[in-house]
Amino acid sequence: MTPMDNPSIRRILSDPNRSSYRKYRDLTVGDRGFSAFAVFETVSALLGPIPGALGILLRQKIYPGFFRKCGRGLVVGRNCTFRHPSKITLGDKVTIDDNTLIDARGADENGLVIKDDAIINRNTIVQSKNGDIEIGKSVSIGVNSTIVSWSGIRIGDGVRIAGGCYLSAGRFDFDDLTRKVAELDGYSTGPIVIDQNVWVATRVTILDGVQIGEDSIIAAGAVVTGNIPPRTIASGNPAKVVFQRR
Repeated sequence: MTPMDNPSIRRILSDPNRSSYRKYRDLTVGDRGFSAFAVFETVSALLGPIPGALGILLRQKIYPGFFRKCGRGLVVGRNCTFRHPSKITLGDKVTIDDNTLIDARGADENGLVIKDDAIINRNTIVQSKNGDIEIGKSVSIGVNSTIVSWSGIRIGDGVRIAGGCYLSAGRFDFDDLTRKVAELDGYSTGPIVIDQNVWVATRVTILDGVQIGEDSIIAAGAVVTGNIPPRTIASGNPAKVVFQRR
């Protein structure tokens, strides 16, 4: 069981020793100076909403300077939000569609990494509350999906995640009945790992500590609470193997 080491949004916002400006800066860019914070905020406000090819071109030219590392051919849609960009690494030809949140606030040494040719479709959330996130080469994440790391998430090369999926590696300890739900601390039993060439169909939920083996298929609407072997098809709630792929 891994406790959450990084401060939660709730704790940052309720800290009486931090000013409103410091709370916002801590959640947005982390421990960086005022000048870096001001430049990032100004550029995001001015360039983020610009539509069409002009907006894509301007963001492609200027946004890479904010990231830890950024490859060639970045495409960023309108109204995307990046938090703690200095912890974000983007490979070549990464596409991030409109209204997406990429938040590396809780990432560790490796940060939040999106590798070559990956596509993050619109209205998606990729957020590290704790632990690193790695999204492999040629991964596609469908619209309206949510990926939240509490102790790390790794998605292998060539994985396809359909729209409306939810990955969350974390849980709460409800055994102490003397504490209010809002006061409970999070913990994790392990990261979520999806090996290469997996297909995750529409509205699948993948919970804490799960590993899905390579070349597997998770049927639409499944809730994955335990490991899924390689080259299998799983469905249901909780998800169970129903077929072995040959």
